[in-house]
Amino acid sequence: MKRIKSFISLLLVAIIIFSFSSCIKLDFLKKDEENESTTVPSTVPYASDSNIVPDTQGETVVSDTVSETQTVTQPVTQTYNQQNTQSQQVQNTVTPQTTVSATQTVTSLITETGVATYSAEYSGRTQTVFYSQSIINSTSTYPVLVFANGTGFDYKLYENLLIEFAEGGYIVVANNETMAADGTAQIASLDFIISENSNSSSVLYKKINTEKAAAVGHSQGGRSAVNAAAKDSRFDCVLSLAGSNYTEEAELLSTPALFMAGTRDMIVNADKWVKPAYDVAKGPAVYVSLVNGVHTSCCNNPETYTVYAIQWFDIWLKNDTNAKATFRNGGTLANDSAWTEFSCKNI
Repeated sequence: MKRIKSFISLLLVAIIIFSFSSCIKLDFLKKDEENESTTVPSTVPYASDSNIVPDTQGETVVSDTVSETQTVTQPVTQTYNQQNTQSQQVQNTVTPQTTVSATQTVTSLITETGVATYSAEYSGRTQTVFYSQSIINSTSTYPVLVFANGTGFDYKLYENLLIEFAEGGYIVVANNETMAADGTAQIASLDFIISENSNSSSVLYKKINTEKAAAVGHSQGGRSAVNAAAKDSRFDCVLSLAGSNYTEEAELLSTPALFMAGTRDMIVNADKWVKPAYDVAKGPAVYVSLVNGVHTSCCNNPETYTVYAIQWFDIWLKNDTNAKATFRNGGTLANDSAWTEFSCKNI
C-alpha cells in the first residue's frame, strides 16, 4: 500500500513539473513571436556562379538556390483601389488584331523612393507597372521600358533595378513570365502598357508616350529583348543584361542595342553569348563588360548599370543626342575603369 502511495506521489510530482515546464516553453515561444523582426528568409536565385546546369532555352542556370535573410520594408503611405473590366482592341506588328479582355484589380503602393507600383491581369499574365509618383500631376507623357525576366524567375528579383529605371523618368512594365526567350510575353506587356494610356480607369491614363518604348531584359530575358525588338518595330532600343543571345536571332536586330555583360559571369559566358550578339547586330550597338561582374550584378548593384542604361534610353526615347558621346570611343563609358572590353559601332 505504501508503495502504491509513493508511486502516486511521484506521478503527481512528475505531472506538475511537466506542466510547469510546458508553460515556460509556451511563454518563451509567445515572447519570441511578439519580438519577431521584419527580416524573413527568402530564396535568392542565381546567388552563385557555381553548380550550374544547361537550360533548355540555350543558357545555363543555377541548379539550386541559396537562402539568405532580407529585410522587408513596408513603406506604404497611400493605397487606392480601382476595379475595371474591359474589352480592348490590341494591335502589334507581329500578330493580327485581336480582342483581349483584361480584368484588372489595381493597387498602388507608394515606396520610400517616390516610385509607385500596380499590377493587373492581362493576356494571361500578371503585369506590374513601376512609375514615379511625380508624373501624376505632370502634363507630359513618358516613354516606357518593357522588362523580361531571367529563366525561372519573375520581376520580383529585379525590383531595385526597375525602381531605378522608374526614378529615371520612365514607366516600367514587367510580368511574371519565367520562360521569356522568344519575346512573345514582352510584346504582350507592350500591348498592355499602351492600352493603359487610353484606359480612363488607369492611374496612367494619358500619361504614356505610346510612340517610345525600349525592350529590356536579363539573362533569358536579354534574349527576349533582342527577339522582341527584332519582331516588333514599336521598340526603339534594346538593353540586354547578360543576355543568353543566339547569333542567328541577334543578326535580325537593327534596333539600337546596348549589351552589358560581366567578366566573372559563369552562367552566361560573355564571349559565348553576349559579345557574339553584339558582333552580328546590324544597328547602332555597344558592348561592355563589368569588371568582376557576375550573373546577378545588375540585381545586386543596379546603379552601376543604370547610370549608363538611362543615358542609353535617353538617346533613343527622349531624343537626347548629346548622350551619344557617352557611348562613343573615348567617351565616359569607354574610360570608366569599372567596365572593360568596350566596343561600339554605328553610334
